[in-house]
Amino acid sequence: MIIHRIRASNVLKYAELSIDLADRGLIGISGANESGKSTIGETVCFALFGRTFSIGPDEIEKIVRWGENDCSVTLDFSVEDQRYLLSRYLDRDGTHSAKLNKADEPE
Repeated sequence: MIIHRIRASNVLKYAELSIDLADRGLIGISGANESGKSTIGETVCFALFGRTFSIGPDEIEKIVRWGENDCSVTLDFSVEDQRYLLSRYLDRDGTHSAKLNKADEPE
């Protein structure tokens, strides 16, 4: 799997997160302590699995940024020669949805 783009709104410490990644090569994430490096990994984990590695399933609403009512993530990735868009949504009431589409197909 190759991740091409990450878009998120109100996830953990980010009000907005927008990352475009290179199609080839290594990716490095650097920054000061508490700058949000791990949050990027948690955002990808939430997009793929509907949970994160540090927040248990009984506290899943903690993924929503403090003071907000809902969050969303869209992950643009490819497997072999097929490109996909995975979107996930969560609100403070526990309403949770996920949608996977081929990138070249209309919704």
